[in-house]
Amino acid sequence: MFSKYSRKKFIINEAQKNEAGFITDIIKILSEEKYDLLMPVGFKSYRACARHQDLIKTHTNLIITSNDNIELAADKRRTNAVAETLGVPVPRTFIPLSSEEVQSLQLSFPCVVKAPFESGKNIVEYANNREELLSKFNAMCAKNNFKSPDLPIVQEYIVGEGFGFFAYYDNGVCKRTFTHHRIREYPVTGGASVCAESFRDPKLNEYGKKILDHLKWNGVAMVEFKKDNNDGVYKLMEINPKFWGSLELALSSGVEFDEMLIAKASGEEIAASDAFTDTTFQWVLNGEVFHGLERPSTIPKIISTLFYSKKDWRLLDPLPNLYQLAFIFVHYYKKLKG
Repeated sequence: MFSKYSRKKFIINEAQKNEAGFITDIIKILSEEKYDLLMPVGFKSYRACARHQDLIKTHTNLIITSNDNIELAADKRRTNAVAETLGVPVPRTFIPLSSEEVQSLQLSFPCVVKAPFESGKNIVEYANNREELLSKFNAMCAKNNFKSPDLPIVQEYIVGEGFGFFAYYDNGVCKRTFTHHRIREYPVTGGASVCAESFRDPKLNEYGKKILDHLKWNGVAMVEFKKDNNDGVYKLMEINPKFWGSLELALSSGVEFDEMLIAKASGEEIAASDAFTDTTFQWVLNGEVFHGLERPSTIPKIISTLFYSKKDWRLLDPLPNLYQLAFIFVHYYKKLKG
């Protein structure tokens, strides 16, 4: 919102803490001024807008998938069930109904403990032995008030690199696709892209498209995978039912997902395509810096990539980057505070 391209700013209720207030604020803004399109970005706002899309659409265009699709994507258990039905590989997953059940799970280590559903923040832990698993499972339950049957899921840890399938759908019809490969992430154990490149593999397209075709998707979505080093198979991590953090890579590769929503709202026909240019993108101040400080051995690679990558800074629009610079100190202050 610090960009010079932002004409007006509104501070409104947060969708997760006060959904009714959030929707009331949105409708008030849409009623007072003429807007051609409402484009939510984060998961919490996407979920709230999906739940109230009939009301919002009486005031403006909203190009979004069904509320049931949003809820399915948010629930990792339902997501895995759909993928398995469609023959899309997933990590070996356990859905315990009690802490006692965790003690008897037949699994190998390390493993991953995840929140059972999307909450707008990354709730994940890694366990190297049974004692760590029980401790982190119980701590996650206590911290987030998870109660049976909505307890954390336990998954095998997939050693491999991250890949993404991205698409724009028009009422169940796939119109535009893009795929990428994550080069570096933060946290380094698995998280958001801080350096990524455009990438092509028909198998990645096949799996991503199979899921979104089945759900008769509408609007944008990302399907995230890891390629297992053990067998070379792409395995589903999650469905991201919204705009994704690495969107700038797609834009820099010539795939204007945001413009597709604008074109749809304007009544234009969008031609199907899967073409894009080869691009490497770095998120420097809010990504690569954190990665390099956590894993110093990668600093030479981070620096060398700077010479040919596209980046998330704009010298002619500096305020957002100054905010990112300040946030580096805020980030580590919060980590120190625990």
